[in-house]
Amino acid sequence: MATSTSLTLREIFSPGGLIAQHLDGYEFREEQLQMAHEVSRALTSSDHLIVEAGTGVGKSFAYLIPAISHALRSEQKVVISTNTISLQEQLVTKDIPFLQRVLPRDFNILLAKGRRNYLSRRRLKNLLNYERGLFDTYEEVEQLAAIEEWAEQSVDGSRADLPLQPHAQVWDKVASDRDNCLGRNCETYDTCFYFKVRREMHNADLLIINHHLLFSDLAIRQASDSTMGILPDYDYLIIDEAHHLEATATSHASINFNNTRVKWLLDSLYNERSDDGLARRFNSSELEAQTIEAREQTNKLFNSILEEIKELDEGGYGTTLTHRIHEGDFIENVLDAPLAAIEKTLKGLQDQAPTEDDEQEIIAHQRHCERLRDELDMLIRQNDPNYVYWIEISTRNHPPRIVLNATPANVNQMLQEYLFREKSSVIMTSATLSTNRNFAYFKARVGINDCRELLVHSPFNFKEQVQLHIPKDMPDPRSREFTSSVIDKIRHYLRLTHGKAFVLFTSYKMMDEVYDAIAPDLEEIGITAFKQGGDLSRTDMLEAFREDTDSVLFGTASFWEGVDVRGAALSNVIITRLPFEVPTHPVMEARVKQIKESGGDEFSEFSLPEAILRLKQGFGRLIRTKNDRGIVVILDPRIQTRSYGRAFLRSLPTCEIVEK
Repeated sequence: MATSTSLTLREIFSPGGLIAQHLDGYEFREEQLQMAHEVSRALTSSDHLIVEAGTGVGKSFAYLIPAISHALRSEQKVVISTNTISLQEQLVTKDIPFLQRVLPRDFNILLAKGRRNYLSRRRLKNLLNYERGLFDTYEEVEQLAAIEEWAEQSVDGSRADLPLQPHAQVWDKVASDRDNCLGRNCETYDTCFYFKVRREMHNADLLIINHHLLFSDLAIRQASDSTMGILPDYDYLIIDEAHHLEATATSHASINFNNTRVKWLLDSLYNERSDDGLARRFNSSELEAQTIEAREQTNKLFNSILEEIKELDEGGYGTTLTHRIHEGDFIENVLDAPLAAIEKTLKGLQDQAPTEDDEQEIIAHQRHCERLRDELDMLIRQNDPNYVYWIEISTRNHPPRIVLNATPANVNQMLQEYLFREKSSVIMTSATLSTNRNFAYFKARVGINDCRELLVHSPFNFKEQVQLHIPKDMPDPRSREFTSSVIDKIRHYLRLTHGKAFVLFTSYKMMDEVYDAIAPDLEEIGITAFKQGGDLSRTDMLEAFREDTDSVLFGTASFWEGVDVRGAALSNVIITRLPFEVPTHPVMEARVKQIKESGGDEFSEFSLPEAILRLKQGFGRLIRTKNDRGIVVILDPRIQTRSYGRAFLRSLPTCEIVEK
């Protein structure tokens, strides 16, 4: 089938074809061409499509080229959404510029970010004129001055373009904000960074966004029951890193009410420390007094939450605690009345505003206040049965950070109604979407029934590149002997490869215990040990691990996926336990309960497929290129002794299994 570039997909991808002629080191992969054909068919036929593309397939080109072709041929834009900044950067700085150079026809692309990524020139001007005193430190004042200087020369106007990363409380005061926007009435409208991007969106053939912007746009359309959103209208969507789809949708549909948000609103209204804020600007002693009262009631509200949680936890709690809120045993809403009074005063102040700009500033605070009241009311009354209500307290902060949460137990109906029914074609791809060689679990979680499916295996030769070690003599993970046996086996396998290893855990407690037992031995034989949660950040630790090829990294959840270490630095991945997640988190508990109430089996419909996906992600850390070699070690004997172990093994690439 010819594309609008006048070349067939085979002519583009084949040995000696268009890509091979211009890209050094390019190798033809039948799997990549197969995926490209299926993406093209789905777009042309207006079908939905799920594609699992194993590591090395080259899925970016496999969906970009059909997407460009379809956009040009149909004269309709295609939106491409990613979860991570790193993949977005790869598309925008590497893959797409290459295709713009070599494809016969020109096309326009635009990287679009969420509104609050862009500077508001008007808000910056107002902050400089009226509200400098809101900041607590000299560093924040210096950051504001740097932003002022940068704004004069920036073309992009987005936070990523800043030469510094300002504190959140600084950027929040100058970011483009829907509530605090005058639109065409603003004196900076013609030079506004955000509206410049909005105008450019309409001319783009391809829009590159992230999952958060995707769901922000859907949320606005859903709330207003309108086709008008952040993004221009579109019918064709490609979701890369689609294994994050459910989690991102859940996050966007959730409500998170915390003491930090309330503090920031009240400080903006009246900051007692600096004797500054909106109340001072408009000389409102009433607003000042109401803000002081609201601050007292805020402290009372969150202190009562803290005390209740302490009692439920029998007098003590760790660094982070989650607890489900049950109807009828929660706190009194002492904050609603003070916030209602503030809201009423702000409405009255609108008539006194000397300029339209001042009026908009008051309206923004009023809307913020109204939103906080609505959210707190929902959380305390718990009036939506489809939501799970829970509290999270982090004592790493001082004072403790307290968050009240309302999270949907399921988002599949929402996705079905506002995504799959609304769009002509949604293409979802990732390296980890299938469990036991099918997409049933993923489809159920995201609410899609009728779609095309394609499972494209990695072109890498796993039989030659990987040995899967499953020791025979390991005790059951629930036994007392398990941890000591794990320590002995890890010592053995780390000596075997002299480091060069990830050791992946499912709990911090076990990781700490194993690390403390092994790290001194490793030091004696010249192997550096890094542990997640230590002095180094995740990024710095990964960089140090890459540079020291005789090192070991001990990690938990975040190191099972999204980590790319190529070559000799990583030759060994040790998985201590099959990654079953105990459903103690309130949201997980609610999802398990729903399955049971509908007559389903929690283990086969939730726990097992979740664990399989996590194991595939951990396994996938090892082989990133055709030249990588190494071993994967699974120390959990259940993969061989339990009947469900076959589902884990069937979901992994076929490789040599060593049992000894």
